[in-house]
Amino acid sequence: MDVSWSDWQVVAAALRCGSFTAAAEDLGVGQATVSRRVAVVEEQLGHLLFDRHRSGLVPTEAVERLAPHLEALSTAAHGASLAVDGLETSARGEVRLAGPPGLCVDLAPRLAACLQQRHPDIQLTVLADIAARDLDRREADIALRLVPTTRGDLLVRRVASLRGGLFASPAYLATLPPHPSPDDVALVQYADEQADTPMARATASIGGRVVFKSNDYLVLRGAVSAGIGAGLFGELEAQWHGWQPVPIPLPGPLEASLYVVVHRALRRVPRVVAVLRAIDELVEETTSATPSPEG
Repeated sequence: MDVSWSDWQVVAAALRCGSFTAAAEDLGVGQATVSRRVAVVEEQLGHLLFDRHRSGLVPTEAVERLAPHLEALSTAAHGASLAVDGLETSARGEVRLAGPPGLCVDLAPRLAACLQQRHPDIQLTVLADIAARDLDRREADIALRLVPTTRGDLLVRRVASLRGGLFASPAYLATLPPHPSPDDVALVQYADEQADTPMARATASIGGRVVFKSNDYLVLRGAVSAGIGAGLFGELEAQWHGWQPVPIPLPGPLEASLYVVVHRALRRVPRVVAVLRAIDELVEETTSATPSPEG
């Protein structure tokens, strides 16, 4: 039996993802390639690893016995990649930055502009997702998060406090009575699938009428700019977009912390260090001077 390292990685992806199609997307190869390479491993082992069904793959006893060893191989490969990262001597190469879409839209282009001036050999790749990327599995190198991370071998640092409030466009505010109550205010809100997020819960506690929902933060922001209603956003965003506070009492102060997260093994890699320093400078500039997005 002589199963290659790369074939074990394909088997591990199939087990983790539950289908050849999902495993292929995860690995960045074709579905037929994953299916063929799993079949080769099965032939070499003399055991069926997955029962194939229309709904996906069902692990057999053979692959379940292999699962701890596949995880160990994945960990070893990850460790080897981090070890090589530590050998870099100059700030060059790709750095993948993950974060919520709103933060990425507002900060990442300005961050890239700063890096182009100081470190032109760094390529910034921005991964804008609501769901947090797994830095332990190298899904990203650095993450901007509003909730501190407690798992994994990660370094977490709080870099800013972001104040928020209920804001609307001047055009929408002009439609409200002089002293509005919560019932007078139309709200934009997250879709039901995000009902448990802090922003959705805080919006629900206001008690106004929800007139627009979306599962995307930037769509909600666009709705406020279009004058559809009011929404909970940061003070910086409100200033940048020309929104004004809605004069109704809120349940309490709205404030969130911004955290920068990086894997411990990457903390001294030159390209990562350069991006971390640029983030610190940009956050300091943004939260102290509150410039416009164009500035």
